[in-house]
Amino acid sequence: MTVVPVIIDARPAYLGVRSGPSLLQMPLGGGTVLQRLCAELAGVVPGRPLAVTTFEPDAEYGPDLGEPGVSEILTAASFARRLYDLEPSDWLLVRDSRFAGAEALDLGPLFEDLDSFQRVGRHLVVPARTPAGTHERVLHDDDGRVARIQRYYDDVTWPFASGVACSLVPVSAVLATRRVRLVSPSGLRATLTESGVLCRDILVEPRLFDLGHEVGFLQLTEQLLMAAPVEGRGLRIAGSATVHPEAVLRGTVVVGEDAILERGAVVVGPTVIGRKSHVGPDAVLAHCVVPPGTSVPAGSSVRQRVAAAPAFGEGAGVAGSLAPETASSLAVVQELRDENPYWGFLWLKSPVERAVSLVGLAVLAPFLGLIALLVKLTSKGAVFYGDEREGLGGRVFRCWKFRSMYVGADARQRELASVNELDGPQFKIDDDPRVTPVGRWLRRLNLDELPQLWNVVAGDMSLVGPRPSPFRENQICIPWREARLSVRPGITGLWQICRDRRTSVDFHQWIYYDMTYVMHASPWLDLKLLAATVLSLGGKFPVDVGRLIPGTAPTEAPEG
Repeated sequence: MTVVPVIIDARPAYLGVRSGPSLLQMPLGGGTVLQRLCAELAGVVPGRPLAVTTFEPDAEYGPDLGEPGVSEILTAASFARRLYDLEPSDWLLVRDSRFAGAEALDLGPLFEDLDSFQRVGRHLVVPARTPAGTHERVLHDDDGRVARIQRYYDDVTWPFASGVACSLVPVSAVLATRRVRLVSPSGLRATLTESGVLCRDILVEPRLFDLGHEVGFLQLTEQLLMAAPVEGRGLRIAGSATVHPEAVLRGTVVVGEDAILERGAVVVGPTVIGRKSHVGPDAVLAHCVVPPGTSVPAGSSVRQRVAAAPAFGEGAGVAGSLAPETASSLAVVQELRDENPYWGFLWLKSPVERAVSLVGLAVLAPFLGLIALLVKLTSKGAVFYGDEREGLGGRVFRCWKFRSMYVGADARQRELASVNELDGPQFKIDDDPRVTPVGRWLRRLNLDELPQLWNVVAGDMSLVGPRPSPFRENQICIPWREARLSVRPGITGLWQICRDRRTSVDFHQWIYYDMTYVMHASPWLDLKLLAATVLSLGGKFPVDVGRLIPGTAPTEAPEG
């Protein structure tokens, strides 16, 4: 059995569809895309790979690939004929140059149990992701009327893939279909699946960037340059490069072999200038990648672009920046953190709270035992109820409470949805028929929450923080979700203590107080909230937020 490595090369539109460099020729960090992919393949397969192009290569294409190089260059059509030189027992390892990440792609999972499943194709599938982490879709009925707007989260409910990074398929399957034209692993996977070939999809865990899009290439370049150790940043100028003394280079800038920077050129990193490129006088480059052999016109101003020929256009002297991507909600969280001078001290919070909670469980053990006995004797079912909630970073954990409802209460919630008294995603009705008599008493005094001290000991929760919520409640507002999941959820918190609207516009307050807590989180605020929880009997008597955080006003009810 022989494994034949293949790299599929492409020329995306931002590099020039009919001419210009290909992805394998592009500089990436301190090397090239080809060097990066060859290093990945060398870790599992000996020998140099074949290069299969989706375009017609010119005479300079082969020499321009440079070292480590490929064993042979074929077009998709010529590769189809080359397949007949292979044995049916051989395998094809097909790597798509369009997908790469800051870390080398682990190809090992493709080779697991290879002897046991010799006829099964394997594919490393790249999940579709967006900068904001969500997709929105408008759902309509049969008459075309909008029924609802549904939000999907990339890592939770979005089931689609953006492509296949690498495939390991038996040559026998490819030959038998007689329909394969190798232009991408995604197309290969689709053809084999349609033909009835058994396939196994393996999800790629580390994030891969889609280099078929200009934004993806820039994002990966920035990650590679800025993730380098401090001593590896700054200027990296090849020995054969020529940089005019009056050129200005700032930040992390990589200048390739035989590149020329003229007088007055300004380059702001992270920027990579490919080999044999020419940056004209007074040109300005900021956060760019200049493909090899590119001439940047004098006086051009290029920001956040791959500065290939299409970026300049015919006779253009200035190339602008890309339209900004949808801002990630993580930026909102970072802004909240930046305004909080105590954020760097919060690493002490968890160990201190764990110790306090452990002591609390020991002291309250007789009382907790009495409650457990009452729950067990007054209704059928387990003493404790654990519901799945999202914690720090969206990690799912089981949040424990004393059971306060009859068995099967979850299934009845949909039946009671029409009488929900709250305006947000949470559910609450007065005189809930699902609550047991003892449970009603426990809820009134907030004693059903006491088992969450164990969640604090386990590190899933804090004594103080946003209310722990399930995914179905967290998905409504993206910045709010990311902000509240940037800290551990708490047994008590700002919203629980300060809310004064228990029905109509409670969700408006929920968002406001969660954001306010993340912005002002500190040991002093936590101590005040713990004291306020006791004095207000768990929020039965709302506390003015201005008394806890001076200068902060309560929320106003939204108009309409």
